[in-house]
Amino acid sequence: MSPSQITERFFLRDVLWKGVLVDRCSVVYYSAPSSYTGEDSVEIFCHGGLSVIKSLTGIFLNLGFREAGPGEFSRIAFENGKLSLNEAEAVVDLIHSEDESRGLLSSEAVAGKLSNMIKTFGDEVDALRVYLEGSIDFSDEDYDFISEGSVAKRLVDVRSSLLGLIDSSLVSNKKLTKNRVLFFGPPNTGKSSLFNRMLGFERALVSNIPGTTRDLIDSEIFYNSVNLELVDSAGVRETDDLIEARGVALSEDEVHDSILVLVILDHFTENLAKDFASILNTKNHLFVFNKSDEKPPNQSYDCVVSAKSGEGVQGLKKLIFDSIKKNNEGPKKTFIIRERHLVLFQSALSNLDACIEKISKESDVELAAEDLKMVRSSFDEFLGVKYPDDLLGDIFNDFCIGK
Repeated sequence: MSPSQITERFFLRDVLWKGVLVDRCSVVYYSAPSSYTGEDSVEIFCHGGLSVIKSLTGIFLNLGFREAGPGEFSRIAFENGKLSLNEAEAVVDLIHSEDESRGLLSSEAVAGKLSNMIKTFGDEVDALRVYLEGSIDFSDEDYDFISEGSVAKRLVDVRSSLLGLIDSSLVSNKKLTKNRVLFFGPPNTGKSSLFNRMLGFERALVSNIPGTTRDLIDSEIFYNSVNLELVDSAGVRETDDLIEARGVALSEDEVHDSILVLVILDHFTENLAKDFASILNTKNHLFVFNKSDEKPPNQSYDCVVSAKSGEGVQGLKKLIFDSIKKNNEGPKKTFIIRERHLVLFQSALSNLDACIEKISKESDVELAAEDLKMVRSSFDEFLGVKYPDDLLGDIFNDFCIGK
């Protein structure tokens, strides 16, 4: 390969500013269009000290550079055709992945496998539209375009493939990409004390006055290399205190967005177990008896602990880990998709069903062609070939700075 064909070059350089050595850095040059963004790009790798990073940042700002906005590099890559819109979204999902399995699912989308599948579906829809348009334009000809093109069967095949893709995908939202564990239950059962004990420091205010916790408090711990986001919540009860009532409402809303709910009870509230079981219904949850140092439970629990002494807390951590692991071991998933994608896919399915029904009745071919046009429109919006004006801002604002 000749030097002119090399798209990446690596250098080791001393960075000097006003005659003073700032750092010895690795510098990588990427030649357009073979870079991430499709433009000429340079990456600088320095030593990780905050003072070094601050000095280098200051140098570039003094030279007229500016800091990139959230997702700006990926947005440029999208606008230059280096990434589809779905692939750019998958970059965010990959960054926010809390475990290896979700990271692998996001990587598949970043690599373009999901986009390629949708492009294939779109190409097939375009091919079938040709037969429908031919049937309309040459209706007076003695030729059955729809039968000769096996349009009905091929539409069913596209529908089946799209439905299979939906069924094999994990639909994520911002909260459910994290392993959120909610501390839930009546007031004054020691939820905040247990929350603090598991964290190893006092994060939530603790008091023997019911209703102390009035808002959601969250913090993260690592257990067996898995990131757990613990969420302390207001005790669930009827109250005339407007602020506390809002906290209770937030707690109940949080149930939906948590991967696991811990119902914390004590010897004063054991009679409420059935009530909380009916509230949670099929939601993944564990019943935890707290204050075992004061009095043992009168019924069986998933775990018995004492936030005061620490007894049973390590066992609870393992139980949480095992429960989340089991919950994530459902049917094998192929991709992570977003709510936006699911809405577009469901719209495409609805239009496919409408088209198939019209063709089966051998009527309204013009409207059937319009249905296929709408299917293609949904696929194009997924890929970013067409999109609402405010969509890009919503997507790329989810990125951390740069990327």
